[in-house]
Amino acid sequence: MAQIEFQNVSKSFGQTKVIENLNLTIEDGRFTVLVGASGCGKTTLLRMIAGIGPASSGRILMDGRDITDVPPGKRDIAMVFQNYAIYPTMSVRENIEFGLKNRKVPKAERKRLIEEYAQIVGLTEYLNRKPSQLSGGQRQRVALARAMVKKPAVFLMDEPLSNLDAKLRAAMRVELIELQRRLGTTFVYVTHDQAEAMSMADSIVLMDCGRIQQMGTPEEIYHEPVNVFAAQFIGTPPMNVLKTAEGYVGFRPEKVELGAKCENGMALCLPGTIATREMLGSEIQYKINLTDGRTVMVKRPEDGGREGEHVWAMVRAEHVHFFDNDGLHMGHGGPEPLLRSLGGMLNAQ
Repeated sequence: MAQIEFQNVSKSFGQTKVIENLNLTIEDGRFTVLVGASGCGKTTLLRMIAGIGPASSGRILMDGRDITDVPPGKRDIAMVFQNYAIYPTMSVRENIEFGLKNRKVPKAERKRLIEEYAQIVGLTEYLNRKPSQLSGGQRQRVALARAMVKKPAVFLMDEPLSNLDAKLRAAMRVELIELQRRLGTTFVYVTHDQAEAMSMADSIVLMDCGRIQQMGTPEEIYHEPVNVFAAQFIGTPPMNVLKTAEGYVGFRPEKVELGAKCENGMALCLPGTIATREMLGSEIQYKINLTDGRTVMVKRPEDGGREGEHVWAMVRAEHVHFFDNDGLHMGHGGPEPLLRSLGGMLNAQ
């Protein structure tokens, strides 16, 4: 296990600055997910930890030891890539064994490690098969087992599930969570999928344009976003954010109630028409076209109406978030700020 620390780290490609003066601590033994849109700098951070894309300036520490200029092979790190990077002409056994042979691990120890980790990832009966005879999920397990036999202090994973179909991806997420808990090793995982980040992480690092927008547990980022970017990146659908006379107000789709009239005790009552209705099993998702031309998304466990029906979208005070004109979070709930901030909502530009 290991703690990773970035100290004033910058990274440039030619004249283009991708990351500038970044400070970040990735805690020992936790499942940390770097999430953000393509080009935000998350994979660049991962490559700097691995040593395959060195920092332009600043320092990277592992358990207090400066590894900024340490070669990749001496960093006690294993990396699992999006494309698995397993050898097609080798059997599963040979793929797992490859790194052990290079490190001159004795044959008996190699055999023990292969059998141990093949059992952990559920590959024991496939050890003599070639990758072409395996499913996508099984090939991903080969890549994991090959990394695990090295017993690294840190696992780095760069969108390892993106090539799998939705059902298998969901199953592999659960397997990776269980694997990290069993090993107790530091996992650093890169994804652009916020749902994947929310479901897997102990700690999320949300990035945009090379900067950390927010870092915290999934619950903290979801319920207490620090700015509009975080509020709208995390969540499916994302938080509804509307311009007001004094900034922005936001509310999660599942906090919106639908009704035929504006009910007493509601902080927000927004008239509109149901544009779309999607049945999602335990929930129903609606798109509401407000009478002022804006839209809000709603998720309800019960039926709230049919397409074309006029409804009121209503939100209670404790579920409304406030952001200033720069998009920074100012708090949520309470009647007094609501009265000040919502007075000009429907007429705001």
